[in-house]
Amino acid sequence: MRRRLTALAVVLVAVLAGLALSAWLGGSGDGDGARADDGDPGALAAAAPAAGGATDFDPDAAASTPGRGSAIVARGKRATIVVYRRPGAGHAGAVRDGGRARPARRITRRTVEGARLPVVFRVLQRRGAWLRVALPVRPNGGRGWVRAADVRLARSDHRIEIRRRAHRLLLFEHGRVVLRAKIAVGRAVSPTPTGSYFVTDLLRPPDPDGFYGPYALGLSAYSPVYTSFAGGDGQVGIHGTNTPSVLGGDVSHGCIRVANATIVKLAKTVPLGTPVTIRA
Repeated sequence: MRRRLTALAVVLVAVLAGLALSAWLGGSGDGDGARADDGDPGALAAAAPAAGGATDFDPDAAASTPGRGSAIVARGKRATIVVYRRPGAGHAGAVRDGGRARPARRITRRTVEGARLPVVFRVLQRRGAWLRVALPVRPNGGRGWVRAADVRLARSDHRIEIRRRAHRLLLFEHGRVVLRAKIAVGRAVSPTPTGSYFVTDLLRPPDPDGFYGPYALGLSAYSPVYTSFAGGDGQVGIHGTNTPSVLGGDVSHGCIRVANATIVKLAKTVPLGTPVTIRA
């Protein structure tokens, strides 16, 4: 089932600032004389409108096991979703806690200039009324359990694979490659983190010809170097670029840069929650 992304009006302040590894401070280069990025990204972020992604979440989407190349994703129904260390009464692992699920943390959706970004998870396993999910917060690779009643479900038939050394992005649909694109990744001192992640946000910068291009996808990946960066929390993203000459190089603070035509394709095709694998 194909799920299309739609745009919600929000601003860029906290979210694109949170895409920590995308060279907010300008001056990124690939060693071949590429120019520094124009403008003042920090000042731009303070007033720039953008768009947050949304997916058409279907409560029956996870009624059956997803097919090859598909994934089940979940969107929180409430502003805050409680994540548990293990499922509750009646499930393996609950006996040691007296039959109760133990809260591990609470994840609250971000509100930017009055607009709310959804809390999104990737579903790894279903056990009765509980879902084991990949978390959109630090540390990278975090897992936990949420109540199925607290989320809405959807299916994504897409997957993104990032190959750092090859500087390539591959987009899969139903297990078949439908897009190949050249990318730029993080420098050696600020590497793009490897691992299994998913798309958490869709953002639209105010200037489609600016530093971030026409769109940016926020990921559940976070910088292994920066715990904060230019007002953000070190979140990694995939975004366009106004300097396509850097594609094919190691130039960023960790974000993944693609051609503007590529990010437009991704923004129109890839639902929130879509798996993203970053390989060395």
